[in-house]
Amino acid sequence: MPKDTRTGKKTRPSSLCEKMSFEVPTSWEQLTQEQLCYVVRLLWLYGEAPDWQERVRTAAFLRFCGLEVYVRTDLGWLCRELKTGKTFLLDTELLPSLLQHLDWLCHTDQMTVRIERVDGHKAVDFELRELMFGDYLMAENFYQAFLLDKDSKNLLSLAKILYAVPDGSDTAAFTEVILTGVFLWFCAVKQLLGRWFHNFLKPAGESGTAITQESQYESTQAQIRLLTKGDVTKQKYILEQTDTWTALAELDALAKDVEETKRKYGK
Repeated sequence: MPKDTRTGKKTRPSSLCEKMSFEVPTSWEQLTQEQLCYVVRLLWLYGEAPDWQERVRTAAFLRFCGLEVYVRTDLGWLCRELKTGKTFLLDTELLPSLLQHLDWLCHTDQMTVRIERVDGHKAVDFELRELMFGDYLMAENFYQAFLLDKDSKNLLSLAKILYAVPDGSDTAAFTEVILTGVFLWFCAVKQLLGRWFHNFLKPAGESGTAITQESQYESTQAQIRLLTKGDVTKQKYILEQTDTWTALAELDALAKDVEETKRKYGK
């Protein structure tokens, strides 16, 4: 349940009200789509700032609680509750205890939700369970390409896969804010898949080899060969009719067998 953070007597007295009570979401799952879009916008706006965590949590707190700050003084923030019009003085010494309930906003790798629709295009399921493996491979390639060159065109290509955007469709609605949400979603789902298929999907740093376009291409081809057992006639079925989780489960099992063989017989 949402936590009810009460300032009570800790709030310096105001001539207009003695205390205020606030409720905020306490997990990604509790965000409405409107709230999620606002949070993604904050992460896009403040993500590069040194104090981005404080900025994001503070702005989100004010938005979730429906508050407007009139002026900031030495005694605190003079605020107004938009819904009721109540005015009160918020003691800034209370902010750390209030904002700690939004610490989870700073852990985007733990996201479990995504923006569901963009300009009428419906997103695939968050965990990519229904995404075909061929689309997943393309999505992974665009994601890795963006990490290498920071070109937003790669994020747009990733977004078109995750939102099933037909070729030739208008993509003007996929703004930088939306693309930030796409990037955060894919980052989070990669963490999820890494936990489920840890034998195969190991963190990049463990291999000690930097990812390049060439190595990413080789990795993609190797995955296809493993699943088809070298039978090219099976490639279409693997890429277009096998879902991502089924393919990764098989690759994970193969990777586990290899590791067990290494432990038993050595390299």
